[in-house]
Amino acid sequence: MLDFVKNIALPFKIPTPDKTIKIAITGLSRSGKTVFLTSLINQLIANDKINYVNEKLGRSFVARLLPPDSVYVRFDYYNKLKALRSQDPKWPKSTKSVSKTTVQLEFKSEYAFLENQVLNLELLDYPGEWLMDLSMLSESYESWSQQMITLSKEAQRKPYAQEWLSKVKEINSCVAAREDEEEQLFDLYSEYLKNLYYHGFSFAQPGRFIEPGDMKDDPMLLFCPLPKPVQSCEDDALYNLFKKRYDRYVQEVVKRLYLEHFEQFDMQIILVDLVKTLNLGEEVFDDMHLAFKHILKTFTYGSNNLFSKFFNLKIDQVLFAATKADHIPSSQHESYKQLLEQMIWGMKQELDVKHIDTDVTIFSAVKSTQFVKAEIDGVELDCVRGIVLGEHEPSTHYPGKLPKVYTDQQLWREGNFNFVSFKPISFPQRDTHAVEHIRMDRLIYTVLKDHV
Repeated sequence: MLDFVKNIALPFKIPTPDKTIKIAITGLSRSGKTVFLTSLINQLIANDKINYVNEKLGRSFVARLLPPDSVYVRFDYYNKLKALRSQDPKWPKSTKSVSKTTVQLEFKSEYAFLENQVLNLELLDYPGEWLMDLSMLSESYESWSQQMITLSKEAQRKPYAQEWLSKVKEINSCVAAREDEEEQLFDLYSEYLKNLYYHGFSFAQPGRFIEPGDMKDDPMLLFCPLPKPVQSCEDDALYNLFKKRYDRYVQEVVKRLYLEHFEQFDMQIILVDLVKTLNLGEEVFDDMHLAFKHILKTFTYGSNNLFSKFFNLKIDQVLFAATKADHIPSSQHESYKQLLEQMIWGMKQELDVKHIDTDVTIFSAVKSTQFVKAEIDGVELDCVRGIVLGEHEPSTHYPGKLPKVYTDQQLWREGNFNFVSFKPISFPQRDTHAVEHIRMDRLIYTVLKDHV
C-alpha cells in the first residue's frame, strides 16, 4: 500500500476491536512457573530486553497490568517482584491454586486514521500436578486402579509404594468400610505419591493428593486405587465406597476444572525442568516421558477428539518449554533444544497424534549465571559461573556434555551430569528495566506472532 495512505488523517479515528489471547500455563514438577510468570510480565512492561519481539513484529507496544478479575485469584506479581528485587533474592514458592492475570499490550497503529490495536494476554496459572489428572476423565475406577497398581510395581516406583501395596494386599475390600482403614490407605497412597514428587518424578495421580489447593482435608479425596474384587460386594463395601469417591472426584473436580478454565484457551504452555530430570537419572527421565505421553494423548484437540466434542476445547497450540538454559553453556543450547524436540516428535509418531500443533523452545526466565571457559584436568571447557544456593560467592561449574540423541544409552551409563542450583540475580529496581534472561524474547514472539 502507498505510504501516503498511512498518513491520512480523519476528524475521528476508526476504532479497532480489542483482541484476547488466552494462555494456560503449567509446569511439570517444580519447573519454575512462578518465576516464569514474574519475568514474562517484567519483560513486557519494561520492554528493554526483548528487541527480537519488536524487530520481528515491526511494531512498538506499551504493556500494562489490568485490574484483577473478580472471579479469579490474581497472580501476585508485585509481591513476587518486590522479593526478587531485594539484595538477597530467593526463588519464590510454587503455585498452590489457580490464578489469572491479564497483561494488556497496546500497539501503535501504522495508520493515522486507525486507533491503536489492543491485545490482551490472559495468563491462567495452575499447579502442574493437576494437569496429570486430565486423562482420568476417560478412565473408570476399575481401569484407573489397574493402571496405577501396575505402574506402582515397576522397579523405579516399587520402593516408594511398598507400604501401600502391602496394605492393599492384606485388606478385604469387599467388606464394609472402616474409617481407620480408609484413612490408612489414603495416607499410605498419598505418601507414595509425595515421595515420587520429592524424588523428581512427574507422573502421579490424583494430582490433588500432592497439591490439594482448596481441597485440603476434603473427604472426597479419601480413596486410592484398589484391585477389582473377584466376587460381588455389598453396597457399603470399601471398594464401592472408593469407586463412588473416585467418580465424584473426576466429575466434580477434574471435569469442572477443565470446563471452567480450559474451554476457550488458545495456547497451553508446559514448562519442563529438563536439567533436573537429566541430573536425577534415567528412571526420572523415563517418568517424565510417561507424563508427556499422557499430556499428548489428552491434548488431541482435533475435531474428532473426545474432549473437543464434550468440552468444546479449542486450544490451537501446545508449547513445551525447557527451563534453566542458564545452567548449560551456550555452546550446548542447540543440543538441549534437540533433546526436547526429539522426545516430542517421537511421541507424536508413536501415539499417532501428528495433527497436534506443538512447538518446542528452551529459555531461562532469569539468567543467574555467566558463560565462561575454564581449564579442567588440562582441558579448556565451556562452563557456567554463578552463586550456588546456600553459598555467598560465585563459583565455576562444568555441567557435563549433553548427548545429540536422548535415547543414547551411553548418556545414562556414564552419568556424568553435574547440574547445580543457583541463586537468582536481583531484578532491576525500575519498571523500565527487565531482568536478564535467555530466549524469553523468542518465547514471547511465539505467543504473539499469529495475533498481531
